[in-house]
Amino acid sequence: MLFLNGFHFISGSPDHYLSANHHCVIVTADPVFLQCLIYVPGTNPVRLAGIEYIIGGDAFEKLDYEERQLWHSHSYEVTSGLLVEPGTPPTIDNEAMKILVGTYGKTTHTWRYDQKNNTLPVGIPEFVGGFTNIGQLPTAAIDERDEYFSVNSTEIHKQRAEVGIHPQKIIDGADIWKKGIILTLGLVNKTGSTTFQG
Repeated sequence: MLFLNGFHFISGSPDHYLSANHHCVIVTADPVFLQCLIYVPGTNPVRLAGIEYIIGGDAFEKLDYEERQLWHSHSYEVTSGLLVEPGTPPTIDNEAMKILVGTYGKTTHTWRYDQKNNTLPVGIPEFVGGFTNIGQLPTAAIDERDEYFSVNSTEIHKQRAEVGIHPQKIIDGADIWKKGIILTLGLVNKTGSTTFQG
């Protein structure tokens, strides 16, 4: 089990971002496959925002191009220190991040950003992406998260670089928003009959 915190933004709306707690189960270590429940930190009662699947680069590369568009890279999140393991000793964190730096995530938020003040998760779920460069996420958001978890993203960034955790080449198809493509989900109603046998 891994506990991670990072940041997501809603596809097509980079100013709609949130700090996201990831509670991840390691389905397989080789090949890498994790399943994560996403919660919003500091909510009471705790709010389940959505789910994220995480796979390694080898598996991602085998996906067709259309499927790849649904995934985002983790390279910058890891190397920048945006993705953290609160309360985890650096020696253990380093080993996890050496793996996660080359992974890709497919994430859907079932609790929409524009419904964050609602008491129920109404509306069509949203695809979200991850940040890929400095300056995309306001410094104030990072500072607030760091204070909440008593971590230092800047020091984590330096420390990871010192142990050889460096940016990875991103496989084509991930982070599709960079090519001006916005991913949205829609409700399609079809007329038909539903019958049950037996």
